[in-house]
Amino acid sequence: MIAFLTDWSYKSYYVGVAKAVMKRINPSVEIIDITHEINPYDVRMAAHVLLRASFDFPEGTIFVAVVDYGVGTSRKAICMRTKNDHFYIGPDNGIFTFVADYYKVKQVRELDNKKLHYGSSYTFHGRDIFAAVAAHLSKGCPFEEVGSVLPNFVVLPYKPAEISEDSIVGEVVFFDGFGNVETNIPGEFVERLGWEIDDELTINGKYKATYAKAYGDVPKGSILVHIDSSGFLEIAANQASARDILGLKQGQQIVIRRK
Repeated sequence: MIAFLTDWSYKSYYVGVAKAVMKRINPSVEIIDITHEINPYDVRMAAHVLLRASFDFPEGTIFVAVVDYGVGTSRKAICMRTKNDHFYIGPDNGIFTFVADYYKVKQVRELDNKKLHYGSSYTFHGRDIFAAVAAHLSKGCPFEEVGSVLPNFVVLPYKPAEISEDSIVGEVVFFDGFGNVETNIPGEFVERLGWEIDDELTINGKYKATYAKAYGDVPKGSILVHIDSSGFLEIAANQASARDILGLKQGQQIVIRRK
């Protein structure tokens, strides 16, 4: 199985031809699109989305993740094998930061075996290198043949969420299509602080919210905080955009406290 994530959108033909190359090399491969709507060039968003999506894929899945503003430059093309036997293929620009931290890394290899490449374009490694190598792996090519071992890889700088006295401090990592605010705060922090359903909260000291199980548990337009389907805290509004109501921005620090 190949899981595919990019910032290409569907406005161009890039997704289609990359998948065509995968099928050309391995006609029987199953390809699942995670999303192709990552914000353009937003490696940090892609890294967070990739981690959350990875939870639901089985051992042995090959992830192709391409947000590659440095395509054609000296940045490396890599395949990372994690200790749960997932394979992550893409540019070495930090896109695998969070999966590497969560699953731990078994080995990283540079994709320098040109026998496994499809073409030699300077600006479409998504098709010519990443898609092609993923397809060869799915067909049974040994991991050791994709290229030479790399001793290290690029990691994005980041600050983990933390509990500070009676507050949770984290950051906005991305927004979904409904305007829900996705954070880097693990849901387990709630248990450690002893929050209970219907507790009143404050966000950044000025916005009121309710700790709830589901969107419909608060009045329409009201703000809630809950543990989302990936196990992280999400700030949402019932049938409205929490992003617009709160005016938050990606990367902004958030402090959540029980009143």
